[in-house]
Amino acid sequence: RAPVTLTLLVAFVAMFALATATGDLDSEILNNGAQINDLVRAGQWWRVLTATMLHASLAHLFFNGYALYVLGVQLERGVGSAPFAALYVASGLAGGIAFLLTSPDQVAVGASGAIFGLFGAWLAASWVNRDTPQGRAGVSQLGLLLLINLALPLFVPNIAWQAHVGGLLAGVLIGVGWARHSRRHAATTSAQRVILPLTLAGALLAGLLWYTLA
Repeated sequence: RAPVTLTLLVAFVAMFALATATGDLDSEILNNGAQINDLVRAGQWWRVLTATMLHASLAHLFFNGYALYVLGVQLERGVGSAPFAALYVASGLAGGIAFLLTSPDQVAVGASGAIFGLFGAWLAASWVNRDTPQGRAGVSQLGLLLLINLALPLFVPNIAWQAHVGGLLAGVLIGVGWARHSRRHAATTSAQRVILPLTLAGALLAGLLWYTLA
């Protein structure tokens, strides 16, 4: 079971359906939820998170939804729903903040930053466990897939690559922490795993609030 992953997928589809039903890309839902960095810097910090639930096109929704399904179900089953949710939020915040700081006048929607965090967590855990067959297979498979996705902005315009990098770095940090803890402590619990991503998410949110409200 992967309730967080499946809930996110349903929410993606529902928000896209509502947005298109109320006026395509000019809908009130998109205008009020997108990460419009001018408004974020003016104090509407929550847009960094609400933007991760919105998508600009059916293709955008499909690719992000498929990546979330492929990575999220197994990862959530492996680490637990609470740690997975905290990883998703921390990665989404990291991606949104990276985009905010590097493109202060731009606009973005999509869950790509959070999903790249899942990539990062998987890849980091595989690298730490590269002395095992599963770890080596994960490094080769996920590494190639990650390189392809990181190269997409070179060929496809209007991709917020900064959010990809920010989410990826957060995921790598969390994945390395999880993997090293598991190697030292075989009986790692979900409550123990949630500490690192929750702490990172809290620190990122505090920094975002300071930046936008100070």
